[in-house]
Amino acid sequence: MRRYIKIVFIVSLILSVGVSSCKDEAITPVKKEVTEKVKPKKETAKPKPKAETVAKKKLEPVVEQVPNKYFLIVASFQNIGYADRLQQKLTKEGYNSEVFDAANGFHRVSYKAFSDRNSAFQELKSERASEKTKEHWLYIKR
Repeated sequence: MRRYIKIVFIVSLILSVGVSSCKDEAITPVKKEVTEKVKPKKETAKPKPKAETVAKKKLEPVVEQVPNKYFLIVASFQNIGYADRLQQKLTKEGYNSEVFDAANGFHRVSYKAFSDRNSAFQELKSERASEKTKEHWLYIKR
């Protein structure tokens, strides 16, 4: 019985070594020779820009303008006609007036616009100091 176990052990050892050596051969890929030659691409001549046109172009700095987000509101109307008339009057007086529609159906009339928060609140504070413009308020467009 012991002899039978030794023989089985030796045979299994030989088989495992043989099988593991076959795996190495299967892993290595076979390289094929390339017989086709690659033809070089023909380059087409691109037209060169004229020196005169390049020299005439002047580069100007790109200045990104920030849209206005803060608006001083002078009045709010349910009737769009009243809002338009006030806007036209303010425009004639030299203000940059706009009309904004609110979700509640009112139309807000602005007379000054700002892109900077601090300057908008500073202007609102100075406007509210006067008794005449005490009711003006700030609309922040989102």
